[in-house]
Amino acid sequence: MIHEIYRALNFLLVTLICLLFAAVQSVALKLPFLSWLELDLLLLVVVYLSLHRSFIEGALLMLVIGRVAELHSGAPVGILTGCYLAVFMAILFTKELFLVATTFSSIILAVAGGLIWKLAFLILAQRYGILGNTWQASLEFILPYLLSLGVFSRPVMELMRRVDQWTHMERDSEARELTGEEF
Repeated sequence: MIHEIYRALNFLLVTLICLLFAAVQSVALKLPFLSWLELDLLLLVVVYLSLHRSFIEGALLMLVIGRVAELHSGAPVGILTGCYLAVFMAILFTKELFLVATTFSSIILAVAGGLIWKLAFLILAQRYGILGNTWQASLEFILPYLLSLGVFSRPVMELMRRVDQWTHMERDSEARELTGEEF
């Protein structure tokens, strides 16, 4: 019984953190001196959740995160949800192939998630017929985008890890037990 309460509390806290991150992305990161970063804090949450959640729980959270992102961005319904689901599925199904329990590997995984997200976005935008010149902006700002994901991945993953610890959702992965390192 108490485990279900903690699980529901964790789901609620992750959703609230995503709402906060979406608000920060919509307001603060659109300021002229920060807009070049193109930082996607929600993508970093997706990377963390794909490493620490089961398929069903993670997919439900991806639907919530994608919908929150779409509401805050004005993107067509389904495009951002599809991008976040693509990143979630790619990391979820490939995480067992790699030993991803070190800080460096989690940063690399966040950057790889950014590349997967951009690729999924361009493919979905093409399918929706809204691509236009979006691909040019994606190529121009890909380096700052990937660097910002790498720099901010550690603090976001640490925040999510603390939320998991507080709600007793911390799951030790096999890789973490082998290496002894924390994400």
